[in-house]
Amino acid sequence: MKKNLKRTLLACLLVLTTLLVAGCNTKPEETPASNWKVTFYESDGVTVLAEVQVEDGKTVEMPELSKEGYIIEGYYATPALMVEFDPTQAIGKDTAVFVAWQSSVEDNRPWMLAGSLAGYPDNAWGKAWPQDEYLLKKSDNEFNTFSIEVNLYAGDAFKIAVIGEGYVWDNDSSIDASHLANKTENAVMRSGENAFDSGANIEVKEDGKYRLILKTDAETLSLCSLSYERLGDADPKPQAAYDIKLWASFNNWEGQDMQRNGDDLIWWCEADVPEGGGEFGVKNAANGDWYSSEGNTKNITLDEGHYMFFIQLEEIDGRPSLKGDIIAETPAYYVVGTCGNASWAADANAGNSAYQMTEQDGKYVLKVTFTDSETADWADGKVAFKVAYGCGGKVANENWFGDGANNITVAPGEYTITLDPASGTVTVE
Repeated sequence: MKKNLKRTLLACLLVLTTLLVAGCNTKPEETPASNWKVTFYESDGVTVLAEVQVEDGKTVEMPELSKEGYIIEGYYATPALMVEFDPTQAIGKDTAVFVAWQSSVEDNRPWMLAGSLAGYPDNAWGKAWPQDEYLLKKSDNEFNTFSIEVNLYAGDAFKIAVIGEGYVWDNDSSIDASHLANKTENAVMRSGENAFDSGANIEVKEDGKYRLILKTDAETLSLCSLSYERLGDADPKPQAAYDIKLWASFNNWEGQDMQRNGDDLIWWCEADVPEGGGEFGVKNAANGDWYSSEGNTKNITLDEGHYMFFIQLEEIDGRPSLKGDIIAETPAYYVVGTCGNASWAADANAGNSAYQMTEQDGKYVLKVTFTDSETADWADGKVAFKVAYGCGGKVANENWFGDGANNITVAPGEYTITLDPASGTVTVE
């Protein structure tokens, strides 16, 4: 009897122990909240506009919000208003949404694309008139939204501005790089040159056909935002256009035509700087590009005098760029060729005084002794030369004077060389 009782007690204890162990190894189920709270804040991140309860895994029903004088520009996931909130996402936690507002005043300003654009050289920073081709079109479906589709090329620079007839910019209505919606380092449109302290240009880093999308606030310029979509490849880039002018205080900033040196990308002209001096730059009126000094941001200043100007350009990725410095020096006539430094046009410089001609009664004269070291085999052992008119080592094609189109050749010896600029005749005695 005692044995049976003992066995019964041991069996009960074993069952109880088993149940306790099983209970200790079982984790309680985590029950998710049946509802989550979505809080709508002002963009200050503090002011609560509305709270909405959302069933777990469901989407939020957007509340009706209003603010006198404003409409909702968008909903964002961060108070910086950089990441848009997706109202189609399932809610699985308490969520904050930040509301951005914009003025309810309709914007009817004529926003215009203006820049240095390889595909549209006539734009010339908004100087095209009438300007309809470069006006952004207003959207019928989105409030205060404007757009334009354009071919853009790497190196293009532009802004979007309100520009009136006579090339009058509205400084309070100009969209520069600070308004780009995408400011990341790998963006294809980024902040470029801040020329003349007027705000950084928007610089294009990749060729393409783009839709530029401008969302404006009619009352606050800083709330305007520019984004873009790449629609595909750009059309073949047109060849660079040139209309080079000397743009100076001493021509009333109206521009003086510069002559092109044959097919070379070299242009030149002459001009007088009046008493008191002046300043200048060179402009390609075909596309508005400006060339001067200090990264093309400062005009070049000159004292009173007569000057010859030379500018040389080069095309980099199809875009004209300044090659070397702009030359602005007093011109003179020089005897150049195998004589002297044997550098031909490069010897048309003020440092070559031994071969610089002097004016005598309207003609230019040089007395010189040519030596054996100034001869050349290709000139049959003689000295070959011409008279050149230039400065800074540059000579325009029409400013070479010799035996017609040919060099003048003479044996070593003493000579008097005379140029009559009226006829272009060179005599050697």
